[in-house]
Amino acid sequence: MEDVKENYPNCLLIGDKGYLNSSYQLELFRDHNLKVDTPMRYNQIDYRPQPGVFKRARKRIETLFSQLHDQFQICHNYAKSFEGLASRIL
Repeated sequence: MEDVKENYPNCLLIGDKGYLNSSYQLELFRDHNLKVDTPMRYNQIDYRPQPGVFKRARKRIETLFSQLHDQFQICHNYAKSFEGLASRIL
């Protein structure tokens, strides 16, 4: 998030449940005009389901992360730079 918030102001981002913190979302909106849409937990007060278009996008992203984890064993990465990571994936 630290890299994205500087490069993409005035955007809507789809976040995971790690970004449910309302104070962090408020800081991102106030400082960088970034709106983070995160799926709420079922047991939260004022629960509202996430729109279907966001669910489909998140499913695609989660599938990609799963493939990177399983096929390329990305969790055991020892690259020291982005170029090293890119060459390993390629």
